[in-house]
Amino acid sequence: MTLGLWEKVVKINTILAPLREPVPKTVLSTADLVTLRGQLRGHLEDLRGIITEQYSERDAYYVLFPLTAHCDEWVRKRVQDIAELDWPPLQQELYQVDDAGDLFFELLDNTLSKPETLYLVYEVYYFCLRDGFCGRYIANPERINDYLDKLAGHIRVQPLADNSAAPSVASRRAFFRIPVYFYYCSAGVLLLLLYVFLLSLASTWHPV
Repeated sequence: MTLGLWEKVVKINTILAPLREPVPKTVLSTADLVTLRGQLRGHLEDLRGIITEQYSERDAYYVLFPLTAHCDEWVRKRVQDIAELDWPPLQQELYQVDDAGDLFFELLDNTLSKPETLYLVYEVYYFCLRDGFCGRYIANPERINDYLDKLAGHIRVQPLADNSAAPSVASRRAFFRIPVYFYYCSAGVLLLLLYVFLLSLASTWHPV
């Protein structure tokens, strides 16, 4: 996923952050939900604009629908738990459906069966499931994990070449090779010491 798309997804998560707290700091009101809905829809529309600059409307649908379903599920669950308020689903407004919990996985099955699927679609589905989307499988976490494994197989990145690997025999030999000039310097020093020794010996030698 491009940087611009991820930035928008991060912003959506930031908007939802207060609802992710076990104990909310403030009591939600209907006005809060209206504001939240407007912010989420705005970011989803921005995402659509970014995607359609590079890809087709169909690709945009396969990217945005799972994100919309994820937002709806998360907000509706938390709103019901925290404040017992009503949340008109974004899926209904944007896609005229009210069964995103089922449609999410129907589209995912279709996606996994087509090798030409856009890489970005796999990433978004993986993100939604890892972030807690359950849909029809809310009581079947094993099925969720199965989907995650399948998606991971499609988006797995090949590891980069390890430049820290052990050097080859030739490079090790090159690393420990003693420079030629070291031999010449050593020989010169030895000859100088030998000359000094012989000179000293000659000055102290007195033949009988």
